Amino acid sequence: MEIRSFEPRLGEAEAVDRTDRLTLRTYLRSKVRELMGRSGEPETVMRLYYPDYLAYTTVELRRLARAERTVKFLAGIDAVTGRVGEVDVDPPGRETVDVPEAQILETAVPEAEATEQWRDWIFPYLDRTYRPLKRPEFTLDRLELVYTPFWIVDYGRDGECYAVSTLTRQVELIEDVEALSDHYRSLA
Repeated sequence: MEIRSFEPRLGEAEAVDRTDRLTLRTYLRSKVRELMGRSGEPETVMRLYYPDYLAYTTVELRRLARAERTVKFLAGIDAVTGRVGEVDVDPPGRETVDVPEAQILETAVPEAEATEQWRDWIFPYLDRTYRPLKRPEFTLDRLELVYTPFWIVDYGRDGECYAVSTLTRQVELIEDVEALSDHYRSLA
């Protein structure tokens, strides 16, 4: 199945290396394995694709006794849970990739609902961030569905299973990202 995905910022080997440094416990465990000559290699390393909507937003701020200001930013809408937040990383380029359907998490939030979630989020966000004196005008310029690749690094019985984002390079226990965990466990 062809999907639009972010270009990965780290490869498989880098993702595996990052899991050794997640906690002091995992770091010490990897060092003990090295000293004993045992392999600390994961049993499984696979890529899963998590769906997100990017909401390209334009806001016209009107200020008294000051010039008007136009602000453009991206809001991210999680296409599985519907959570909205400002995108705080510079998104890399996009690419179209052909991926087996088993590696793609299903989108649970349709575009119309994502747009509604964005509308509910925008006013409190603008009030908190820009503190406008008059209600700003805003537009949703475009909504784009993009998949974020995650490396799943599974150490099997000897260790834990981690999700490594190729967008932010953040490492988390897979149980902390429920949708990824459920999808990965359903593949086993």
